[in-house]
Parts: sequence; C-alpha cells; structure tokens
Amino acid sequence: MKKIIAEYHLTEQETKKLEGSFLGENDFDTLIDFDCDCYTSTGQPLLFFRKNHIEPEILKTAYINMIGAAGPTSNRGPASGGERKNALLSSGKKSRSTITYLPGTDQPLSINSGIAGYFDRNARLDFCRTTAFTKKHLNKFKKAMPLFKAVDNSFKNIVPERHEKQLEMAKATHPNYIIEGTAFTTITINKNYRAAVHTDAGDFEEGFGNLVVYLENVEPVYLILPRFRIAVNLAKNDLLLMDVHQHHGNSEIKKTTHDGIRLSFVMYYRKNMYKCLSPSEELKRIQRNQRLIAKKYAGII
Repeated sequence: MKKIIAEYHLTEQETKKLEGSFLGENDFDTLIDFDCDCYTSTGQPLLFFRKNHIEPEILKTAYINMIGAAGPTSNRGPASGGERKNALLSSGKKSRSTITYLPGTDQPLSINSGIAGYFDRNARLDFCRTTAFTKKHLNKFKKAMPLFKAVDNSFKNIVPERHEKQLEMAKATHPNYIIEGTAFTTITINKNYRAAVHTDAGDFEEGFGNLVVYLENVEPVYLILPRFRIAVNLAKNDLLLMDVHQHHGNSEIKKTTHDGIRLSFVMYYRKNMYKCLSPSEELKRIQRNQRLIAKKYAGII
C-alpha cells in the first residue's frame, strides 16, 4: 500500500478565501488514481483511496434505486458556488429562512441533491426524522442497503480507529435513526453536481466521510483538496474515505453524451443525532412546542 504525506501549500486563511469558487487542473500537482493512504505532514489522516473496491452490481443497484433522491434544491449554499441569503417572499419581504442564489442576483440557484436515511433537528424542521425519500420509498432504500453496508465494512477495515469512534456514536443513538448494520445515519446523494470549495458541516468530526460515485458517459471528475494541491480521480466502483472537514471541491463535470450521469453517495454520521428522542417522544416534543407557540400568540404567556 502506497503511503503519501500531503504537505500544506496554503494557510487556513488562504484556503478559506477559496470557499464558493470552482477548482480545476491548475489547483493540484498530485493526482491520486491508485490505492493509497494519505496523511498530512502533521500526521493526521487525510484520505484513504481504493480503486475498483465496490462490487459493480451492488453500486448499480443502489444507483437505480437512489437516483430519485437527488432532486432540485436551493439549499446547498457556498458548496454550490452560490450566495446564501434570506429567501424573498411573493410579497417582496424577506423570509427568515435562507436559500442559495446566483452570486449578486435574486435568482435562486438550484442543483440536484438530496438526503436519505435520517436527519436531526434544524431551524426549519425542529424534530428528528426519517428523510422524505426514505419514508416514501422505503423499498428502494432497502434495495440500496448492500452498498451502505459494504462501504461501512470497508470503513471498519481500512480506518478502524475512526470507524470505532463513529460506531460508538451510533450505539449511543436511538436505533430508529441509524442505518441498520452501519455507523451511518445519513446519505447525501448528488446528481451531476459540481461542488465548489467547501467543508462539510453537521457530521461527526472524529469519524470520516465515505464517498462512492456511479458514472456513465462522463469524463474523469477530480475531487480536489486545494490546501494540499492533491486531487483524487474518483471513478465508478472506487471508494474514498476522507476528512471532509478539509476544504474540497470537484472539477467540471463534462458529459460525453447527452445522457451522461454522475451520481455520488456521501455516507456519514450527523453529529447531533445522539440527541434525538424516540419517534413518539419527538412527536410529544413537537406538540408541546406548538402549544407554547399558540399560548404566546394568544397572550396566555
């Protein structure tokens, strides 16, 4: 197994300035297209890459069943190369919620992305829940389970210390919010989505991001880490385990035919899922909060 030491080429501040911008071949010197373990010069694990690691039929089955999860959304912020700001209502007033706009405009920026599995509370939906796709298409989600379990097993074998920490978090979480037989709670699915420079938010820092892609009729797409001037040629059936809290982005997606497709799966544990109550207790919590809001508006409290 080849071991790579990744040197820092940019400071943290210099790297942060790249957020929201797109990367290309001028942003890396080293292209990884072979099995390797990569660490930073300070000894921190950066990425672990395995070529042709996922069984083709397992990946294809997941692709067929999960492609519908990647629907239009304006909720990806700087990762889509856009500008996050308060949404405009039909009245012309600004909403409290935010969406992504084309930079410097009031035109929403939509990309094809979605989530499967389970999700924790946030400002828009203040309760832990099964994602809409998983709830509506449980049979399809189950058919994709062999991929999720295969990736988790590889995660355990390749980076055991990181997997163990993430698995402990999963064990501390209500089983209703864990993807059965894995250390994952959530999967992000992206369709033909070129990510701008960003860091992933909301996942467990001491775990690892697990990435797999399905490609047909698309030129090589590189995942680039600009601070280290390293890129990975993540192709179909490859497995990439990486520290997603390092800034990264993708090179341009160039189709070779009109129906070219790149569907990526990012599997992880959302760091606040351990706070989730059982589904029945989450419902009681929602109802209690709704009563408090109603009393406030009624002037009772």
